[in-house]
Amino acid sequence: MIPIIKIFEKLFKIPKGPKCIECKSLLIESNCPNMDCPVEVASWIMMWASPAAANISILDDKTTLKLAQYNLVIHPADLYDLSESDWLQIQTMDKIKIGKIMQQLNQSKSMDAKSLLYGFRIKGMDLEMAKNLTNKFQSISKIRELKIESLMTVDRISEETAFNIKRWFKDSFNKKMLKALDKYGFQLD
Repeated sequence: MIPIIKIFEKLFKIPKGPKCIECKSLLIESNCPNMDCPVEVASWIMMWASPAAANISILDDKTTLKLAQYNLVIHPADLYDLSESDWLQIQTMDKIKIGKIMQQLNQSKSMDAKSLLYGFRIKGMDLEMAKNLTNKFQSISKIRELKIESLMTVDRISEETAFNIKRWFKDSFNKKMLKALDKYGFQLD
């Protein structure tokens, strides 16, 4: 007798292959494509918290993964909306550590455009590219309005990276994050 799962797989042609440990999505080139995956969210938060971006050194891998697993964050702007009780849901937190996190979060609001752009985690964008873009165009709001051809005039920006930048700024999810960052006082202009 054939197990029901095998019949289901044949009928619906369920793709096979390695899956993400956390969310069970089918991996694409060893990467999880699910942007809601707690590992992917935690990875973005860690990039945002890095010294090259927001410089929130008190956040570590375990904390960011728990924030994502508990659905407290889905993108970096969510960090600025967390209350003390949200932070206390993470067992490794105490009021002293939360105070330090809040202090570093407030300090991070003065990030320059280069650090912001790098922290957005745009596919193909590295810190040097973010620096080149912001040196030439000065602000996030100007960069988000550029055409692909204009982006490609910047040193090291390929057509593929220019397309990824344009697509990132057009994405409704990312637009909501930018709006939240603007609300929290980040300099996007």
